[in-house]
Amino acid sequence: MSAKNEIKSVSDMGVLILAAGMGKRMRSSLPKVLHDLAGKPLLFHVLNQVRSVCPRASVGLVVGNGREQVEAYVRSEPFFSELEITFIHQAEQKGTGHAARCALDAQWGVERLKKKQPVLVLPGDLPLISDSLVRAVGAPLESNSVLRVLTCSLVDPSGYGRIVRSSDGISVQRIVEEKDASAEERRIAEVATSIYLFDSDFLSRSLQQLTPNNAQGEYYLTDLVAMASRGGFGVSALEWADADLLRGVNDPWELAQARQIFNEKCIKKWAIQGVQFLDPRSVRIECLVTLGAEVTIDGGVVLQGTTQIGDRSTIGPHAVLKNVKILADVTIKAGTVAEDSAIHSFAQVGPNSHLRPGSEVGAHSKIGNFVELKKTKVGSSTSIAHLSYLGDAVVGDRVNIGCGFVTCNFDGRIIEGQRKHKTVIEDDVFLGSACQAVAPITIGKGAYIASGSTITQNVEPGSLAIARARQVNKPDYAKKLRD
Repeated sequence: MSAKNEIKSVSDMGVLILAAGMGKRMRSSLPKVLHDLAGKPLLFHVLNQVRSVCPRASVGLVVGNGREQVEAYVRSEPFFSELEITFIHQAEQKGTGHAARCALDAQWGVERLKKKQPVLVLPGDLPLISDSLVRAVGAPLESNSVLRVLTCSLVDPSGYGRIVRSSDGISVQRIVEEKDASAEERRIAEVATSIYLFDSDFLSRSLQQLTPNNAQGEYYLTDLVAMASRGGFGVSALEWADADLLRGVNDPWELAQARQIFNEKCIKKWAIQGVQFLDPRSVRIECLVTLGAEVTIDGGVVLQGTTQIGDRSTIGPHAVLKNVKILADVTIKAGTVAEDSAIHSFAQVGPNSHLRPGSEVGAHSKIGNFVELKKTKVGSSTSIAHLSYLGDAVVGDRVNIGCGFVTCNFDGRIIEGQRKHKTVIEDDVFLGSACQAVAPITIGKGAYIASGSTITQNVEPGSLAIARARQVNKPDYAKKLRD
């Protein structure tokens, strides 16, 4: 076998990601690597660190169980459009060694051997790995080593392969899987993490010699450590201090723990940058959320998707925001729910408001309690204080909408190909309480709408519209009704 491959940088290598496993313990029809963590699949987090550290590396992605779903996701994810990713099919899942052999036998592996590139092996179900970890494992191999294995020490090493060292505790001799370990070996705290850097020539030759001589009847990649040691080749062990980063996900409980760890790290990152969390343990933030300077986040808040919070904005308790762009100095009050919407500076939303997709709130505007917007654009300095619904509407600047206003945007008709009809309320309109606007309709600039009106026709600018029945009082009639 050859000496170690020459490597000039972390980018000068192949990256092999193992994502073919069935994940039986997840008890789910969804492939394990597609389970969600912080708004993205487990596999996203692994690929994202590869993209960050070595964006020009050639990535071999081993797929098997649910491969159509996995491949479709990766191809659709814009974050990885510039990564060179080759899908490698492992038709039968016969262990990690078999997965690696499928990769090395494929054209992807032939290219790695031809270019004498080392191969970094990563599991697809280790979502907490950091860019510094990938960079450290992917650093050039020592001159006397053909592989590097990442290890860590755990208080409870149950379920992990144990690192067996020489009597002096220096050199790594082998990795023994727990099911194959003796009672003494199971007491070892140092474990293997399934992350390796291999000399590609050593990897290719050794995989041909692997046998399924173990309790599971599978081909273990871990056996290559013993093969290297017996053959007189160097094995480098990199022990990582932060064991949380190396947590695998094999069942729903481990997924829940990984989510909690990721969330805590995310909140800590933003807190260090100046975000105030009033009850950090109750807040959930997904991985693509961004927070500005001096933002305040109250308890029970959930921030999802690509939500952006501008400088000095305040998010009140139990608000749920998904893909919402919030500019500076905005106040979101308790219980507000918003999705795929935008809120401009100095606006107030809530409490208990609902912004459905396609909504936009202008600067200095107020969307009050129990107001629902759907596909509605609200101008600046406009007030919709309470108990109103606006759907498929455009509202101008300095509009005042009284309590209980409703846009009637659907009546079963199809007009110009649209099933939902548009309401336009121009600048400086005053709408009294308990009004309805039956769309399609336009209320002109500066118009007044009397309380209790049902508006079915366009209102000219500057006009007063009254659309209600004349009141009739019948003296003593109430007594007759009671009798």
